[in-house]
Amino acid sequence: MDKKYKLWNYKYDFSEINLKNWKEVLKDTFKLNTRKIALLSMLFAIEILMTIISKVIMGLAIPMIVGVYTIEISFFVILIIYLCSNYIYASILSITAIWFRLLLGSEPVGLLSMMISDTAFLTIFAVLFFILKKFIFLKFKFKNQIKILIALICFAGLISMIGSGFISMLCNDKFIFEMYYLSDDGSGYWKMLLWVGFGVTLAKYSINILLFASTLKVLLILIKQSRV
Repeated sequence: MDKKYKLWNYKYDFSEINLKNWKEVLKDTFKLNTRKIALLSMLFAIEILMTIISKVIMGLAIPMIVGVYTIEISFFVILIIYLCSNYIYASILSITAIWFRLLLGSEPVGLLSMMISDTAFLTIFAVLFFILKKFIFLKFKFKNQIKILIALICFAGLISMIGSGFISMLCNDKFIFEMYYLSDDGSGYWKMLLWVGFGVTLAKYSINILLFASTLKVLLILIKQSRV
């Protein structure tokens, strides 16, 4: 088969999958070699470091919002892991990093809420980014591919953070708040908490998407050079 790689110069991107090359695409996407394992290990270490920074430094600088919510700045590393590997590996490392916070003193209910929110965001983002790459980025020729990729990332990120925000609101309303022994007394405080949570979700992912997009050009160069 004459291999014509479109996004990377040495492997298929998952968005290039079709009936003819699906086996090779899956192999390129999920195969683990020494370089990929080393890169993922390094990125996971960075994720843990950013988690500690978010927990300790950001926790002191930005106290809990209405006693429930916090803003973390470590999720952009998970997006980098996703770009370097795939949705499955990024999800596994994301969930592992979330529950690592137990060792830092975080409580399980908050971590459960974070896992739902982050997994929802990553899932929606991966699906949207796949569609945007396949039917826009790979279909047309662009003079500045980096700018187009950043635009697609920001668009997918916007939709994903809104989707994740509403999913988090639903989970908070149905069972998360009850696990905090909160109840709706009809005063409006319950709804206020829900909408504050939605706003915090948007703020968190906006920051992380901007951090991710700002590093994209360097990331693409490093990925191509390391050939992971």
